[in-house]
Amino acid sequence: MSSVRWRRMTAHPLLVCAAISLLACSCAASPPAPRARDFRTAISRIKRRDPGSPAVLSAQLAYADFLLGAAPGPCAQRLALAQPPLASVEANPEARVISPDALARAAGLEYRLHLERAACDGNVDRDAELLAALAAARRAVPLYRNVFDYHSMVIMQFDTGVVLHQLGEQATALAALEVALDMDREYGFGDDAAQNYELLLDWQGKAAGPAQVAALMRDFPKRRAILKFAWGARDAQITLENRRESIDDGRIFASRAAASFERRISPDHDGSWSVSYLHRLSHYLPGVWPTAEDPHASPVAFAPAALAAVGFKVSASGQFEGVTDSRMFSARLVAVAQRLIRARAPSGKLVHDVMDEAVEATPDVLSPGLLEAATAEDYALQTAMWVGATLEQGVWYEISAPLALPGFPRVVLRHRITFAFTRMVPCSARAAPPQCVEIIIRAAPDRQALIDFSGYPWDPQYAGSIEARIVTDPATLLPYTLEERISWYDPDGRGDALVESDHVVSTAAYRDGIDSSTRAMAGRASR
Repeated sequence: MSSVRWRRMTAHPLLVCAAISLLACSCAASPPAPRARDFRTAISRIKRRDPGSPAVLSAQLAYADFLLGAAPGPCAQRLALAQPPLASVEANPEARVISPDALARAAGLEYRLHLERAACDGNVDRDAELLAALAAARRAVPLYRNVFDYHSMVIMQFDTGVVLHQLGEQATALAALEVALDMDREYGFGDDAAQNYELLLDWQGKAAGPAQVAALMRDFPKRRAILKFAWGARDAQITLENRRESIDDGRIFASRAAASFERRISPDHDGSWSVSYLHRLSHYLPGVWPTAEDPHASPVAFAPAALAAVGFKVSASGQFEGVTDSRMFSARLVAVAQRLIRARAPSGKLVHDVMDEAVEATPDVLSPGLLEAATAEDYALQTAMWVGATLEQGVWYEISAPLALPGFPRVVLRHRITFAFTRMVPCSARAAPPQCVEIIIRAAPDRQALIDFSGYPWDPQYAGSIEARIVTDPATLLPYTLEERISWYDPDGRGDALVESDHVVSTAAYRDGIDSSTRAMAGRASR
Protein backbone atom coordinates (compact mmCIF):
# COMPACT_ATOMS: atom_id res chain seq x y z
CA MET A 1 0.00 0.00 0.00
CA SER A 2 2.23 2.78 -1.25
CA SER A 3 -0.54 5.11 -2.37
CA VAL A 4 -2.97 7.16 -0.36
CA ARG A 5 -6.02 5.21 0.72
CA TRP A 6 -8.78 7.27 -0.84
CA ARG A 7 -7.60 6.95 -4.42
CA ARG A 8 -9.85 3.89 -4.72
CA MET A 9 -12.94 5.67 -3.38
CA THR A 10 -14.54 5.91 -6.81
CA ALA A 11 -17.27 3.88 -8.43
CA HIS A 12 -16.01 0.77 -10.19
CA PRO A 13 -17.39 -2.70 -10.99
CA LEU A 14 -17.71 -5.03 -8.02
CA LEU A 15 -16.71 -8.53 -8.95
CA VAL A 16 -17.35 -12.26 -8.50
CA CYS A 17 -19.75 -14.11 -6.18
CA ALA A 18 -20.63 -13.14 -2.60
CA ALA A 19 -18.43 -15.47 -0.58
CA ILE A 20 -20.85 -15.87 2.27
CA SER A 21 -23.39 -17.40 -0.10
CA LEU A 22 -21.03 -20.26 -0.85
CA LEU A 23 -21.49 -21.68 2.61
CA ALA A 24 -25.25 -21.34 2.43
CA CYS A 25 -25.29 -23.14 -0.91
CA SER A 26 -23.11 -25.90 0.50
CA CYS A 27 -25.44 -26.38 3.42
CA ALA A 28 -28.55 -26.34 1.25
CA ALA A 29 -27.07 -28.98 -1.04
CA SER A 30 -26.87 -31.64 1.65
CA PRO A 31 -30.29 -32.07 3.27
CA PRO A 32 -31.48 -32.69 5.84
CA ALA A 33 -28.46 -31.43 7.76
CA PRO A 34 -24.94 -30.27 6.85
CA ARG A 35 -21.88 -32.37 7.57
CA ALA A 36 -18.48 -31.27 8.83
CA ARG A 37 -17.12 -31.99 5.35
CA ASP A 38 -19.56 -29.45 3.86
CA PHE A 39 -18.23 -26.69 6.09
CA ARG A 40 -14.61 -27.51 5.32
CA THR A 41 -15.36 -27.59 1.60
CA ALA A 42 -17.14 -24.26 1.75
CA ILE A 43 -14.28 -22.63 3.68
CA SER A 44 -11.74 -23.90 1.16
CA ARG A 45 -13.87 -22.68 -1.75
CA ILE A 46 -14.17 -19.19 -0.24
CA LYS A 47 -10.43 -19.00 0.41
CA ARG A 48 -9.64 -20.02 -3.18
CA ARG A 49 -11.92 -17.39 -4.64
CA ASP A 50 -11.17 -14.59 -2.21
CA PRO A 51 -8.84 -15.43 0.71
CA GLY A 52 -9.27 -12.03 2.35
CA SER A 53 -13.07 -12.03 2.37
CA PRO A 54 -14.87 -11.52 5.70
CA ALA A 55 -16.97 -14.50 4.62
CA VAL A 56 -14.04 -16.69 5.67
CA LEU A 57 -14.51 -15.53 9.27
CA SER A 58 -18.25 -16.20 9.13
CA ALA A 59 -17.72 -19.67 7.66
CA GLN A 60 -15.12 -20.58 10.28
CA LEU A 61 -17.43 -19.49 13.08
CA ALA A 62 -20.33 -21.39 11.55
CA TYR A 63 -18.16 -24.51 11.39
CA ALA A 64 -17.13 -24.17 15.04
CA ASP A 65 -20.74 -23.59 16.06
CA PHE A 66 -21.77 -26.75 14.18
CA LEU A 67 -19.06 -28.80 15.87
CA LEU A 68 -20.14 -27.55 19.28
CA GLY A 69 -23.80 -28.21 18.64
CA ALA A 70 -25.34 -30.33 15.92
CA ALA A 71 -22.32 -32.35 14.78
CA PRO A 72 -22.38 -36.09 15.54
CA GLY A 73 -19.50 -38.00 17.05
CA PRO A 74 -17.53 -38.18 20.30
CA CYS A 75 -17.31 -34.86 22.09
CA ALA A 76 -13.52 -34.93 22.49
CA GLN A 77 -13.09 -35.31 18.73
CA ARG A 78 -15.60 -32.55 17.94
CA LEU A 79 -13.98 -30.15 20.41
CA ALA A 80 -10.54 -30.80 19.01
CA LEU A 81 -11.83 -29.96 15.51
CA ALA A 82 -13.53 -26.77 16.77
CA GLN A 83 -10.39 -25.22 18.21
CA PRO A 84 -8.47 -24.43 14.98
CA PRO A 85 -11.23 -22.36 13.30
CA LEU A 86 -11.78 -20.41 16.53
CA ALA A 87 -8.07 -19.72 16.91
CA SER A 88 -7.91 -18.65 13.25
CA VAL A 89 -10.69 -16.09 13.75
CA GLU A 90 -9.14 -14.66 16.90
CA ALA A 91 -5.74 -14.32 15.21
CA ASN A 92 -7.10 -12.69 12.05
CA PRO A 93 -6.60 -8.88 12.05
CA GLU A 94 -9.72 -8.53 9.89
CA ALA A 95 -11.81 -9.61 12.88
CA ARG A 96 -10.68 -6.53 14.76
CA VAL A 97 -10.96 -4.09 11.88
CA ILE A 98 -14.16 -5.00 10.04
CA SER A 99 -15.74 -7.84 12.03
CA PRO A 100 -15.55 -7.05 15.77
CA ASP A 101 -18.73 -9.09 16.17
CA ALA A 102 -16.68 -12.11 15.03
CA LEU A 103 -14.42 -11.67 18.05
CA ALA A 104 -17.47 -11.59 20.33
CA ARG A 105 -18.93 -14.71 18.72
CA ALA A 106 -15.57 -16.46 18.95
CA ALA A 107 -15.40 -15.73 22.69
CA GLY A 108 -18.92 -17.09 23.14
CA LEU A 109 -18.04 -20.26 21.23
CA GLU A 110 -14.85 -20.64 23.24
CA TYR A 111 -16.98 -20.53 26.41
CA ARG A 112 -19.10 -23.38 25.07
CA LEU A 113 -16.02 -25.37 24.07
CA HIS A 114 -14.45 -25.27 27.52
CA LEU A 115 -17.75 -25.86 29.28
CA GLU A 116 -18.47 -28.95 27.18
CA ARG A 117 -14.93 -30.23 27.58
CA ALA A 118 -15.26 -29.97 31.36
CA ALA A 119 -18.39 -32.12 31.19
CA CYS A 120 -17.46 -34.75 28.59
CA ASP A 121 -13.72 -35.39 28.76
CA GLY A 122 -12.64 -37.30 31.87
CA ASN A 123 -8.96 -36.82 31.03
CA VAL A 124 -8.95 -33.03 31.53
CA ASP A 125 -8.72 -30.87 34.63
CA ARG A 126 -12.40 -29.99 35.13
CA ASP A 127 -11.79 -26.88 37.20
CA ALA A 128 -9.19 -25.60 34.75
CA GLU A 129 -11.66 -25.97 31.89
CA LEU A 130 -14.40 -24.24 33.88
CA LEU A 131 -12.03 -21.36 34.69
CA ALA A 132 -11.20 -21.10 30.99
CA ALA A 133 -14.93 -21.04 30.18
CA LEU A 134 -15.42 -18.33 32.80
CA ALA A 135 -12.64 -16.20 31.32
CA ALA A 136 -14.15 -16.56 27.83
CA ALA A 137 -17.65 -15.59 29.04
CA ARG A 138 -16.29 -12.55 30.88
CA ARG A 139 -14.36 -11.52 27.78
CA ALA A 140 -17.46 -11.88 25.61
CA VAL A 141 -19.58 -9.51 27.71
CA PRO A 142 -17.74 -6.26 26.77
CA LEU A 143 -17.12 -7.53 23.24
CA TYR A 144 -20.86 -7.90 22.66
CA ARG A 145 -21.51 -4.56 24.35
CA ASN A 146 -19.05 -2.86 21.99
CA VAL A 147 -20.98 -4.10 18.95
CA PHE A 148 -24.34 -3.19 20.52
CA ASP A 149 -25.48 -6.83 20.69
CA TYR A 150 -27.06 -6.42 24.09
CA HIS A 151 -29.05 -9.64 24.17
CA SER A 152 -25.94 -11.75 23.59
CA MET A 153 -24.16 -9.60 26.16
CA VAL A 154 -26.77 -10.44 28.81
CA ILE A 155 -26.64 -14.14 27.93
CA MET A 156 -22.88 -14.18 28.44
CA GLN A 157 -23.28 -12.37 31.76
CA PHE A 158 -25.76 -15.09 32.76
CA ASP A 159 -23.25 -17.71 31.65
CA THR A 160 -20.60 -16.31 33.98
CA GLY A 161 -22.98 -17.02 36.84
CA VAL A 162 -23.59 -20.56 35.60
CA VAL A 163 -19.87 -21.35 35.54
CA LEU A 164 -19.24 -19.76 38.93
CA HIS A 165 -22.04 -21.89 40.35
CA GLN A 166 -20.43 -25.04 38.91
CA LEU A 167 -17.13 -23.99 40.50
CA GLY A 168 -18.85 -23.79 43.87
CA GLU A 169 -18.56 -20.00 44.13
CA GLN A 170 -22.16 -19.59 45.26
CA ALA A 171 -22.06 -15.98 46.47
CA THR A 172 -20.20 -14.77 43.39
CA ALA A 173 -22.53 -16.75 41.14
CA LEU A 174 -25.58 -15.11 42.74
CA ALA A 175 -24.02 -11.67 42.27
CA ALA A 176 -23.32 -12.40 38.58
CA LEU A 177 -26.90 -13.60 38.05
CA GLU A 178 -28.26 -10.48 39.74
CA VAL A 179 -26.17 -8.34 37.37
CA ALA A 180 -27.74 -10.24 34.45
CA LEU A 181 -31.20 -9.53 35.89
CA ASP A 182 -30.37 -5.83 36.21
CA MET A 183 -29.41 -5.93 32.53
CA ASP A 184 -32.67 -7.70 31.68
CA ARG A 185 -34.56 -4.85 33.34
CA GLU A 186 -32.47 -2.15 31.67
CA TYR A 187 -32.91 -3.57 28.18
CA GLY A 188 -36.42 -4.95 28.64
CA PHE A 189 -35.65 -8.65 28.15
CA GLY A 190 -38.76 -9.92 29.95
CA ASP A 191 -38.67 -13.55 28.81
CA ASP A 192 -35.06 -13.91 29.91
CA ALA A 193 -35.79 -12.22 33.22
CA ALA A 194 -38.58 -14.64 34.11
CA GLN A 195 -36.29 -17.64 33.57
CA ASN A 196 -33.42 -15.97 35.40
CA TYR A 197 -35.61 -15.14 38.41
CA GLU A 198 -36.63 -18.79 38.61
CA LEU A 199 -32.97 -19.81 38.70
CA LEU A 200 -32.15 -17.08 41.21
CA LEU A 201 -34.83 -18.35 43.60
CA ASP A 202 -33.58 -21.89 43.18
CA TRP A 203 -29.99 -20.87 43.97
CA GLN A 204 -31.25 -18.99 47.02
CA GLY A 205 -32.99 -22.14 48.22
CA LYS A 206 -36.45 -20.58 47.93
CA ALA A 207 -39.66 -21.72 46.28
CA ALA A 208 -39.36 -21.07 42.55
CA GLY A 209 -42.85 -21.68 41.26
CA PRO A 210 -44.86 -19.54 38.81
CA ALA A 211 -46.39 -17.47 41.62
CA GLN A 212 -43.01 -16.55 43.09
CA VAL A 213 -41.61 -15.65 39.68
CA ALA A 214 -44.70 -13.60 38.82
CA ALA A 215 -44.27 -11.62 42.05
CA LEU A 216 -40.73 -10.69 41.08
CA MET A 217 -41.84 -9.80 37.55
CA ARG A 218 -44.73 -7.64 38.70
CA ASP A 219 -42.76 -4.38 38.42
CA PHE A 220 -40.80 -5.38 35.30
CA PRO A 221 -40.66 -2.24 33.11
CA LYS A 222 -42.50 -2.03 29.80
CA ARG A 223 -41.19 1.00 27.96
CA ARG A 224 -42.33 2.87 24.89
CA ALA A 225 -40.53 5.79 23.29
CA ILE A 226 -42.75 8.49 21.80
CA LEU A 227 -40.48 10.78 19.79
CA LYS A 228 -41.48 14.36 19.13
CA PHE A 229 -39.69 17.11 17.22
CA ALA A 230 -39.71 20.19 19.46
CA TRP A 231 -36.44 22.00 18.99
CA GLY A 232 -35.63 25.15 20.88
CA ALA A 233 -32.84 27.70 20.59
CA ARG A 234 -29.75 25.94 21.89
CA ASP A 235 -25.98 26.31 21.84
CA ALA A 236 -23.89 23.17 22.15
CA GLN A 237 -20.25 22.24 22.27
CA ILE A 238 -19.65 19.42 19.77
CA THR A 239 -16.80 16.96 20.21
CA LEU A 240 -16.00 14.66 17.31
CA GLU A 241 -13.53 11.78 17.16
CA ASN A 242 -12.94 9.32 14.34
CA ARG A 243 -10.65 6.36 14.98
CA ARG A 244 -9.82 4.56 11.75
CA GLU A 245 -8.07 1.29 11.06
CA SER A 246 -6.83 -0.28 7.86
CA ILE A 247 -5.07 -3.55 7.04
CA ASP A 248 -2.12 -3.75 4.69
CA ASP A 249 -0.02 -6.89 4.26
CA GLY A 250 -1.48 -8.36 7.46
CA ARG A 251 -0.62 -5.27 9.55
CA ILE A 252 -3.11 -2.90 11.14
CA PHE A 253 -2.60 0.82 10.63
CA ALA A 254 -4.55 3.21 12.84
CA SER A 255 -5.33 6.89 12.63
CA ARG A 256 -7.21 9.41 14.75
CA ALA A 257 -9.15 12.38 13.40
CA ALA A 258 -10.79 14.86 15.74
CA ALA A 259 -12.54 18.21 15.96
CA SER A 260 -14.40 20.37 18.46
CA PHE A 261 -16.61 23.36 17.71
CA GLU A 262 -19.83 25.11 18.67
CA ARG A 263 -23.25 24.44 17.15
CA ARG A 264 -26.01 27.01 17.32
CA ILE A 265 -29.70 26.28 16.72
CA SER A 266 -31.57 29.51 16.01
CA PRO A 267 -35.26 30.10 15.20
CA ASP A 268 -36.28 31.75 11.94
CA HIS A 269 -39.26 34.05 11.48
CA ASP A 270 -41.35 31.34 9.77
CA GLY A 271 -40.95 28.81 12.58
CA SER A 272 -38.12 26.92 10.91
CA TRP A 273 -34.65 26.46 12.37
CA SER A 274 -31.15 27.37 11.26
CA VAL A 275 -28.13 25.38 12.38
CA SER A 276 -24.79 27.17 12.24
CA TYR A 277 -21.29 26.46 13.50
CA LEU A 278 -18.54 28.49 15.14
CA HIS A 279 -14.82 27.72 15.40
CA ARG A 280 -15.17 24.67 13.15
CA LEU A 281 -11.52 24.60 12.16
CA SER A 282 -9.86 25.78 15.38
CA HIS A 283 -9.39 22.23 16.67
CA TYR A 284 -9.54 20.15 13.50
CA LEU A 285 -7.23 17.15 13.10
CA PRO A 286 -7.70 15.47 9.70
CA GLY A 287 -6.13 12.16 10.79
CA VAL A 288 -4.32 11.53 7.52
CA TRP A 289 -1.14 10.01 8.92
CA PRO A 290 -1.11 6.83 11.04
CA THR A 291 -0.64 7.36 14.75
CA ALA A 292 2.13 4.74 15.12
CA GLU A 293 3.96 4.26 11.85
CA ASP A 294 6.90 1.95 11.25
CA PRO A 295 9.69 4.22 9.92
CA HIS A 296 10.95 1.41 7.67
CA ALA A 297 7.57 0.67 6.09
CA SER A 298 6.12 2.24 2.97
CA PRO A 299 4.22 5.41 3.88
CA VAL A 300 0.47 5.02 4.33
CA ALA A 301 -2.15 7.74 4.41
CA PHE A 302 -5.87 7.88 5.15
CA ALA A 303 -8.35 10.26 3.59
CA PRO A 304 -8.78 13.45 5.64
CA ALA A 305 -11.86 13.17 7.83
CA ALA A 306 -14.86 14.83 6.20
CA LEU A 307 -16.01 17.30 8.84
CA ALA A 308 -19.78 17.37 8.24
CA ALA A 309 -20.26 20.65 10.10
CA VAL A 310 -22.01 22.49 7.29
CA GLY A 311 -24.77 24.94 8.21
CA PHE A 312 -28.28 23.86 7.27
CA LYS A 313 -31.97 24.68 7.65
CA VAL A 314 -34.77 22.57 9.12
CA SER A 315 -38.50 23.14 8.73
CA ALA A 316 -40.80 23.75 11.66
CA SER A 317 -41.86 20.10 11.47
CA GLY A 318 -38.27 18.80 11.45
CA GLN A 319 -37.70 18.19 7.74
CA PHE A 320 -34.27 18.84 6.26
CA GLU A 321 -34.44 21.83 3.87
CA GLY A 322 -30.85 22.19 2.66
CA VAL A 323 -27.38 23.42 3.48
CA THR A 324 -26.35 27.04 3.66
CA ASP A 325 -22.55 27.39 3.45
CA SER A 326 -21.02 24.25 1.94
CA ARG A 327 -18.89 25.94 -0.75
CA MET A 328 -17.33 28.50 1.55
CA PHE A 329 -16.66 25.96 4.29
CA SER A 330 -15.29 23.36 1.87
CA ALA A 331 -12.70 25.82 0.57
CA ARG A 332 -11.55 26.70 4.09
CA LEU A 333 -11.54 23.04 5.18
CA VAL A 334 -9.42 22.00 2.19
CA ALA A 335 -6.87 24.72 2.89
CA VAL A 336 -6.55 23.78 6.55
CA ALA A 337 -6.38 20.05 5.80
CA GLN A 338 -3.64 20.53 3.19
CA ARG A 339 -1.60 22.64 5.60
CA LEU A 340 -1.92 20.03 8.35
CA ILE A 341 -1.06 17.17 5.96
CA ARG A 342 2.24 18.87 5.17
CA ALA A 343 2.95 19.92 8.74
CA ARG A 344 2.34 16.49 10.29
CA ALA A 345 3.95 14.28 7.62
CA PRO A 346 6.21 11.56 9.06
CA SER A 347 9.83 11.17 8.05
CA GLY A 348 10.98 8.82 5.34
CA LYS A 349 12.27 8.97 1.79
CA LEU A 350 8.93 7.96 0.20
CA VAL A 351 6.74 10.27 2.26
CA HIS A 352 7.06 13.22 -0.10
CA ASP A 353 5.31 11.45 -3.00
CA VAL A 354 2.47 10.22 -0.77
CA MET A 355 2.10 13.67 0.75
CA ASP A 356 1.80 15.27 -2.67
CA GLU A 357 -0.89 12.76 -3.65
CA ALA A 358 -2.74 13.43 -0.41
CA VAL A 359 -2.66 17.18 -0.87
CA GLU A 360 -3.78 16.86 -4.50
CA ALA A 361 -6.70 14.55 -3.64
CA THR A 362 -8.00 16.56 -0.66
CA PRO A 363 -10.28 18.96 -2.66
CA ASP A 364 -12.13 15.95 -4.05
CA VAL A 365 -12.48 14.21 -0.67
CA LEU A 366 -13.70 17.39 1.04
CA SER A 367 -15.79 18.72 -1.84
CA PRO A 368 -18.99 20.71 -1.18
CA GLY A 369 -21.12 17.89 -2.59
CA LEU A 370 -19.70 15.24 -0.24
CA LEU A 371 -19.99 17.55 2.78
CA GLU A 372 -23.61 18.31 1.88
CA ALA A 373 -24.43 14.62 1.50
CA ALA A 374 -22.78 13.72 4.82
CA THR A 375 -24.62 16.54 6.59
CA ALA A 376 -28.00 15.43 5.23
CA GLU A 377 -27.35 11.77 6.08
CA ASP A 378 -26.23 12.58 9.63
CA TYR A 379 -29.36 14.65 10.23
CA ALA A 380 -31.55 11.88 8.82
CA LEU A 381 -30.02 9.29 11.14
CA GLN A 382 -30.05 11.47 14.24
CA THR A 383 -33.34 13.31 13.86
CA ALA A 384 -35.46 13.10 10.70
CA MET A 385 -36.04 9.32 10.90
CA TRP A 386 -37.64 9.62 14.33
CA VAL A 387 -40.04 12.55 13.95
CA GLY A 388 -43.41 11.34 15.23
CA ALA A 389 -42.23 7.75 15.75
CA THR A 390 -43.41 5.45 18.53
CA LEU A 391 -41.02 2.60 19.38
CA GLU A 392 -41.58 -0.31 21.73
CA GLN A 393 -38.48 -1.24 23.69
CA GLY A 394 -36.61 -4.24 22.30
CA VAL A 395 -38.69 -4.50 19.11
CA TRP A 396 -36.60 -4.50 15.93
CA TYR A 397 -38.10 -2.61 13.00
CA GLU A 398 -36.96 -2.81 9.37
CA ILE A 399 -36.99 -0.25 6.57
CA SER A 400 -35.16 0.36 3.29
CA ALA A 401 -33.47 3.68 2.52
CA PRO A 402 -30.63 5.12 0.38
CA LEU A 403 -27.30 5.63 2.19
CA ALA A 404 -23.73 6.27 1.12
CA LEU A 405 -21.95 3.00 0.43
CA PRO A 406 -19.34 2.41 3.17
CA GLY A 407 -15.93 3.29 1.74
CA PHE A 408 -17.43 4.91 -1.36
CA PRO A 409 -19.00 8.23 -0.30
CA ARG A 410 -19.97 9.18 -3.85
CA VAL A 411 -22.03 6.00 -4.30
CA VAL A 412 -25.53 6.01 -2.80
CA LEU A 413 -27.35 2.68 -2.77
CA ARG A 414 -30.44 1.25 -1.14
CA HIS A 415 -29.66 -0.23 2.28
CA ARG A 416 -31.63 -2.59 4.47
CA ILE A 417 -31.90 -0.91 7.86
CA THR A 418 -33.01 -2.44 11.14
CA PHE A 419 -33.34 -0.42 14.33
CA ALA A 420 -34.60 -0.69 17.88
CA PHE A 421 -35.17 1.43 20.98
CA THR A 422 -32.90 -0.44 23.39
CA ARG A 423 -32.91 1.44 26.72
CA MET A 424 -33.20 4.71 28.61
CA VAL A 425 -29.89 6.47 29.29
CA PRO A 426 -28.70 9.79 30.73
CA CYS A 427 -28.63 12.40 27.98
CA SER A 428 -25.00 13.22 28.78
CA ALA A 429 -22.26 12.38 31.24
CA ARG A 430 -23.37 15.31 33.39
CA ALA A 431 -27.03 14.23 33.51
CA ALA A 432 -27.83 11.47 36.00
CA PRO A 433 -31.54 10.72 35.32
CA PRO A 434 -32.02 8.47 32.27
CA GLN A 435 -34.27 10.81 30.26
CA CYS A 436 -32.88 10.12 26.79
CA VAL A 437 -33.50 7.10 24.57
CA GLU A 438 -30.83 4.96 22.97
CA ILE A 439 -31.56 3.72 19.46
CA ILE A 440 -29.39 1.14 17.72
CA ILE A 441 -29.28 1.07 13.91
CA ARG A 442 -27.79 -1.64 11.69
CA ALA A 443 -27.53 -1.09 7.95
CA ALA A 444 -26.07 -3.10 5.07
CA PRO A 445 -26.29 -2.47 1.33
CA ASP A 446 -29.05 -4.39 -0.39
CA ARG A 447 -27.48 -7.24 -2.33
CA GLN A 448 -29.63 -6.68 -5.42
CA ALA A 449 -28.70 -2.99 -5.37
CA LEU A 450 -25.02 -4.00 -5.31
CA ILE A 451 -25.56 -6.37 -8.23
CA ASP A 452 -27.35 -3.67 -10.21
CA PHE A 453 -24.58 -1.20 -9.45
CA SER A 454 -21.79 -3.62 -10.41
CA GLY A 455 -23.38 -4.46 -13.76
CA TYR A 456 -22.74 -8.17 -13.25
CA PRO A 457 -25.49 -10.83 -12.89
CA TRP A 458 -23.96 -12.24 -9.70
CA ASP A 459 -23.28 -11.09 -6.18
CA PRO A 460 -20.21 -8.87 -5.71
CA GLN A 461 -17.47 -9.63 -3.22
CA TYR A 462 -17.81 -6.24 -1.62
CA ALA A 463 -18.98 -6.26 2.02
CA GLY A 464 -19.93 -3.19 4.03
CA SER A 465 -21.90 -2.40 7.14
CA ILE A 466 -22.98 0.49 9.32
CA GLU A 467 -23.82 0.21 13.00
CA ALA A 468 -24.94 3.31 14.82
CA ARG A 469 -25.87 4.21 18.36
CA ILE A 470 -28.00 7.32 18.83
CA VAL A 471 -28.82 9.06 22.09
CA THR A 472 -31.60 11.62 21.74
CA ASP A 473 -34.15 13.41 23.91
CA PRO A 474 -37.56 11.91 23.03
CA ALA A 475 -39.35 15.12 24.08
CA THR A 476 -37.41 17.34 21.64
CA LEU A 477 -35.27 15.14 19.37
CA LEU A 478 -32.26 17.23 20.27
CA PRO A 479 -29.35 14.83 19.57
CA TYR A 480 -26.72 14.13 22.21
CA THR A 481 -24.61 11.27 20.85
CA LEU A 482 -24.04 9.66 17.47
CA GLU A 483 -21.66 6.71 17.52
CA GLU A 484 -21.04 4.91 14.23
CA ARG A 485 -18.99 1.87 13.28
CA ILE A 486 -18.58 1.84 9.52
CA SER A 487 -16.58 -0.93 7.87
CA TRP A 488 -16.00 -2.19 4.37
CA TYR A 489 -14.10 -4.77 2.39
CA ASP A 490 -13.43 -4.43 -1.33
CA PRO A 491 -10.96 -6.50 -3.36
CA ASP A 492 -9.38 -4.79 -6.33
CA GLY A 493 -8.94 -8.01 -8.31
CA ARG A 494 -5.15 -8.19 -7.80
CA GLY A 495 -5.07 -9.59 -4.27
CA ASP A 496 -4.73 -6.15 -2.67
CA ALA A 497 -8.03 -5.80 -0.83
CA LEU A 498 -9.21 -2.62 0.82
CA VAL A 499 -10.08 -3.41 4.44
CA GLU A 500 -10.98 -0.41 6.58
CA SER A 501 -13.20 0.74 9.39
CA ASP A 502 -14.22 4.05 10.96
CA HIS A 503 -15.36 4.40 14.56
CA VAL A 504 -16.93 7.84 14.80
CA VAL A 505 -18.25 9.36 18.03
CA SER A 506 -19.94 12.76 18.09
CA THR A 507 -21.24 14.21 21.36
CA ALA A 508 -23.14 17.41 22.12
CA ALA A 509 -22.95 19.26 25.45
CA TYR A 510 -25.76 21.84 25.60
CA ARG A 511 -24.90 24.95 27.53
CA ASP A 512 -28.27 25.55 29.12
CA GLY A 513 -29.35 21.89 29.33
CA ILE A 514 -32.94 20.69 29.14
CA ASP A 515 -35.39 21.70 31.85
CA SER A 516 -37.10 18.44 32.80
CA SER A 517 -40.14 20.34 34.06
CA THR A 518 -40.91 21.48 30.51
CA ARG A 519 -40.66 18.06 28.92
CA ALA A 520 -43.83 17.24 27.04
CA MET A 521 -45.70 14.20 28.26
CA ALA A 522 -46.04 13.03 24.67
CA GLY A 523 -42.29 12.88 24.36
CA ARG A 524 -41.61 10.73 27.40
CA ALA A 525 -40.44 7.16 27.23
CA SER A 526 -42.97 5.40 29.42
CA ARG A 527 -42.37 2.45 31.69
